[in-house]
Amino acid sequence: MKHKEGGFTLLEMMLVLTVFMACFGAVLIPILNVTNEVNEQQFFNQLERDLFEAQSYAILNNVHVKVNFYESGLHKYTISTYEYPRYILVERDIPAYFIPVKGSMMDIMFQKTGMTNRFGTVYFKSEEKRTKLIFLIGRGRFYFLEE
Repeated sequence: MKHKEGGFTLLEMMLVLTVFMACFGAVLIPILNVTNEVNEQQFFNQLERDLFEAQSYAILNNVHVKVNFYESGLHKYTISTYEYPRYILVERDIPAYFIPVKGSMMDIMFQKTGMTNRFGTVYFKSEEKRTKLIFLIGRGRFYFLEE
């Protein structure tokens, strides 16, 4: 009497595993791109909230508030009062994949009225795209523009 086993061979198992891993890898690549996009969007949302907070702080406390980007060559931005004694209100890291761009405005000041002391652009450049933070003349308004 012969017994016939109904199992799979090692070759069949390896073939199925290879196909499964190829499908999993094809799904994983777009997920990484989406993750980077979400992290970038989260950074810009946080920066926008911090800038509104700096502007509000300047108006409510009747002080000048300075925002420094890439302060002291580090990948961070700080928001602090300008008058003595200097209080640091916010200090956050800028993601490492952003490259400082020459010609970018490195600081801006919100005056006691909430207006900015000047107008200009801060550039955030990554490998995929470039985003501008544009400060307008006048009421301290700003917006982001993706290129």
